[in-house]
Amino acid sequence: MYAQVIVDIAHQDIDHLFTYKVPQELLPLSKAGMRVKVPFGGRKQVEGFIIALTDTCEIAPSLLKPIISFVDAQPVITQEQLALISWMQKEYHAKAIDIIRLLVPSDLRSGRVREKFNTIISLAISQEQAEQMLESEIKYASKAYSIISLLLEVLEVEKSYINQTLGNADAALKTLESKGIIKSTKLEQKRSPYMGIAPTAVNWHSLNIEQHAVLQELKNAIDSNGNEFLLHGVTGSGKTEVYMRAIDYAAQSGKSAIVLVPEISLTPQMVNSFRERLGNNIAVLHSALSIGERYDEWRRIRSGEAKIVIGARSAIFAPCTDIGLIVVDEEHEGSYISDTHPRYDAVEVAAFRAKYNNAVLLLGSATPSIARYYKAKQGKYKILELNGRINGQPLPKVELVNMADEFSSGNRSIFSKRLFTLLDETIKDKNQAMLFLNRRGYSSFVMCRACGETISCKNCDVSLTYHSGVKLLRCHYCNFEMPLPNECPSCGSKYIKQFGAGTQKVEEEFSKFFPDTNVLRMDVDTTKTKDAHYHILKKFADQEAQVLVGTQMIAKGHDFPMVALVGVIAAETMLRLPDYRSRERTFSLITQVAGRAGRAQTKGSVIVQTYTPQHFAITAAAQHDYSGFYNHEIAERQAMWYPPFAVFIRILFSSENAENSLSFAQSTFGLIKDRLSESVIWKENILYFQVTPSPIGRLKGLSRHQILIKLKETDSTKELTNSIFELAEGVQLKDTYRSIEVNPTNLF
Repeated sequence: MYAQVIVDIAHQDIDHLFTYKVPQELLPLSKAGMRVKVPFGGRKQVEGFIIALTDTCEIAPSLLKPIISFVDAQPVITQEQLALISWMQKEYHAKAIDIIRLLVPSDLRSGRVREKFNTIISLAISQEQAEQMLESEIKYASKAYSIISLLLEVLEVEKSYINQTLGNADAALKTLESKGIIKSTKLEQKRSPYMGIAPTAVNWHSLNIEQHAVLQELKNAIDSNGNEFLLHGVTGSGKTEVYMRAIDYAAQSGKSAIVLVPEISLTPQMVNSFRERLGNNIAVLHSALSIGERYDEWRRIRSGEAKIVIGARSAIFAPCTDIGLIVVDEEHEGSYISDTHPRYDAVEVAAFRAKYNNAVLLLGSATPSIARYYKAKQGKYKILELNGRINGQPLPKVELVNMADEFSSGNRSIFSKRLFTLLDETIKDKNQAMLFLNRRGYSSFVMCRACGETISCKNCDVSLTYHSGVKLLRCHYCNFEMPLPNECPSCGSKYIKQFGAGTQKVEEEFSKFFPDTNVLRMDVDTTKTKDAHYHILKKFADQEAQVLVGTQMIAKGHDFPMVALVGVIAAETMLRLPDYRSRERTFSLITQVAGRAGRAQTKGSVIVQTYTPQHFAITAAAQHDYSGFYNHEIAERQAMWYPPFAVFIRILFSSENAENSLSFAQSTFGLIKDRLSESVIWKENILYFQVTPSPIGRLKGLSRHQILIKLKETDSTKELTNSIFELAEGVQLKDTYRSIEVNPTNLF
């Protein structure tokens, strides 16, 4: 037998299968998906993965090397995942080993993590015999005496606890065990987040008519051959309740389920809700887990011990089998698209896995992505609707405040008069408020008022953001830091001023006005430590603070019944970005964060501060009018040939040497231009292509140039896209990085 193996080395030149002989003694264990050790090149051994097994081989057996050994007793890659690897290679032009590294935890591959065992100490003799021993000469051996006394009280105890309590007791333990007085047992301890928090059993909520109808559709699809649904439900309409009911139904049918959430911050709340209803049959996967937690959660899923998986984007690669349902919550979020190698869209991967398993794919959002809703209208997905809040409460009233008028009236504060008044009322009524600003830090940039120079990052063509807590200017792209200068680096002037506001400044300004009110801040800076998301949200849920200030981390998915007020500090932050999706992102963020108010019996109010109150994205969000926004936006995109009517391809070249990035961009551009002149299909379908400096011309010390191509969305798009990838990847680079994205998450 011969094994087709992908070696665990990420290099374009060896991104293909290598054939090895399977030794006779290894034949009984040989399966596709096994992890192996093989000789490779000049190395004695490297790890690899069996992709396929064959009985025949075109290469002479004498020329083949044998597999050295299997690393595990069972395959680490399932048959479904093998099919997924093949699909992703074609769909995303990704290397096989890069995809495998998404499927198999890195720490498992490198062998840096193992099962965790606890040594449990217990008596090997009867309690009567132990009591008699305490009356004998053993009482003079103080540690032995203490160990037996402890075991008489608790029967068994961890060895680590004995050593911690009594000091180093290893010698006494060894002596007692050698005499047959005690025994030690090794038990595996699974490391799992939230497992130390016991779930509280709660009653299922009653469903309203709309929820019941949606759930029945999902049950019917789970019982048959699956289907793809887009659930459009307003904020507070009970989408999560429907998710849990459908997942419970799938689990009772013996099937597994995957739930994706867009933010790590949403995971603890979602997990706790699910554990309250569904018990501990749940595993969690996201980047904030410790090495041991990630390894043990992966093994619980692979063994079938955990049938329900909840997590961020990477959880879509969980080694589940017999999937019945995949839920993608807040499907519109850009965080589901990976912008690093390998590049992929988790929603598309979810669709592949659902189809492979004849499972249900459920995409949910209060603000569905424009492109996906358009496809649903064309019949790609079946649209389900939840049009009202579950408690019968109306959607919160949204007021727009023109900050230009505030400025004219002499108000220089971050807070408009109306927002300040409602904050004061909310605090006096002992309710809670959330203040949203999608910009972290204290001030967005620092500028010299004498010469106009903005203090920028030395590695990136972006301005530095001031963080007052650490009194540093910081780059949010490469993390370069420097102290706030006393004078302008350009002209020497002392007139240095901070401009703009970030979440840190909002928090500080609020505390000046309301010094006796506890406030929490949630952004990238305050959530760097492990479980920080959970602790901040729990404090707010437990009402240890009345106000939560944050970025988009607080804008979606959270359910706090005491929140009566939401304030949007600067609504047009996203509108200023040169991206065709800026209107969609603005509408979505305002709608989502507004939906945090008035979710229980407390009446909700929302204040949206803006300098552009007439913009249709802001007015539509204020009216909770998704349909109106969609109709306006889809018409503009069709007129401008933007997705979903077209496809953008971005080929980005980065190099320490600006001449390199420009040269390789121009040579690739020349190849595309030549093909365009030769092919009728290319002429008919390529709307635009241009080589330019990237909008951020330098990032992390690398100069950047790009080719931006716009194609019509037609039956030929896939073929053209593949051809462009082949042309670009055929150019041999030197000291230059190249990345190719289809409809990139950002164009900077």
